[in-house]
Amino acid sequence: MMKSCELPVGTEHMTFEGFKICTGLQEAYDACLAFAEGEVDFPFLTLWSDTGRGKTHLGIAVVRRWLARQIPARYAYVPLLLEELRRGFRVEGDMSYERRFDFYLNVPLLMLDDLGVESSTRWVQEKLDTIIDHRLMNNLSTLVTTNLTMDDLNFRIASRLQRRNSKVIVIDAPEFVEG
Repeated sequence: MMKSCELPVGTEHMTFEGFKICTGLQEAYDACLAFAEGEVDFPFLTLWSDTGRGKTHLGIAVVRRWLARQIPARYAYVPLLLEELRRGFRVEGDMSYERRFDFYLNVPLLMLDDLGVESSTRWVQEKLDTIIDHRLMNNLSTLVTTNLTMDDLNFRIASRLQRRNSKVIVIDAPEFVEG
């Protein structure tokens, strides 16, 4: 499961135990820990803040906890997810576009890191909207990190991230320092 999760190299320290809670981070930490333990009644959790505030660390900690609980999870830096899908058009089998897209639609936990930094084309918006809409309709756990406001995200995606069975945490904290 850890291999198919594709956590970035050098993130081994990104755990709940390794997270330094400082001013403005307690709510995000508590929500992520509850999400990681399956103690919430919402399938979508969005962490919003300026860059460098600990969103990715918390998201990866959630993914690691799901894996420790033996539940499949996938980390995806959004621009690379889209590139992975594009590459799938040229291959068949497990690496094909259809298989990869189906995986992102249905993996029990999907972390979409840095939503909003991808190029905004019609194809990109359609794929992201389809992934998010499918996961929402099927109550599949999804954790999103973004540094764009809901007003700056694509309207359809932002509306889904703010539904009543979703939670958006605004992190108002100083720049996060690992340690």
